[in-house]
Amino acid sequence: KGDNEDDECNGAKHQDSIQDEKLDLGDPVVYYSRQNDCLRTEMKKLFSHHLFPNTFQFAEDAFGTGPPDAINLWIGNEKSVSSMHKDHYENLFYVCSGQKEFVLCPPSDVLFLHEGMFSSGTFRRMKEVAEDGETENGLTSRWGVVPDESDCEGASDVRTKWIEPDIKKICLEERHQNTSEFPLLSKAHPVKVLVSEGEMIYIPSLWYHRVTQTCETVGVNYWFDMKFDSPHWCYFNFLQNLKKI
Repeated sequence: KGDNEDDECNGAKHQDSIQDEKLDLGDPVVYYSRQNDCLRTEMKKLFSHHLFPNTFQFAEDAFGTGPPDAINLWIGNEKSVSSMHKDHYENLFYVCSGQKEFVLCPPSDVLFLHEGMFSSGTFRRMKEVAEDGETENGLTSRWGVVPDESDCEGASDVRTKWIEPDIKKICLEERHQNTSEFPLLSKAHPVKVLVSEGEMIYIPSLWYHRVTQTCETVGVNYWFDMKFDSPHWCYFNFLQNLKKI
């Protein structure tokens, strides 16, 4: 979220995965993540109890872009894992309970993360009769990937930027033992950070991050707008364009 132009969090999938009609994924992975300022817009009664601050003055002073653009609630467990992505927000993430795991890469790693364009799709329950006859409101337990449709005339599908390799697995767990498919990852600088209950992390705008939880976790984050006239925004765009050479 936060990157309307790149639309990085749409759920891009490999083209061959999108073409699969059905995926037997077992129990669905449930995760609450509205990313639409939900605490102030959809949970006004909860927010009115002042359990969470309206803002952080130190952040407003540091970022110079005013109050937070969005305050969001996040609930999930270790089964939910985001892809490596970046946001055009200054992000303060507070863990209310549980523990979050972030794998972070600086913006300068954009040259090494093998970011590419992929077809975008959405997971949906399949509307058909299951072979075992088990259905719920006409939906089976099987899930399918439905390609997102483009609003542009003549466009066959929606394309979005996506980082294909699992940075944590290749760089931090396997220690680059096999990087033949993604050779540039050996030059990346990932770091894993665990944020426990009562702790807050600041993720600067444009920093890449892969996010999961070590257990059932509840968190609240504050998105402050970034400054698009800042030097680091210009530098990041310079690096992105270097990939095209």
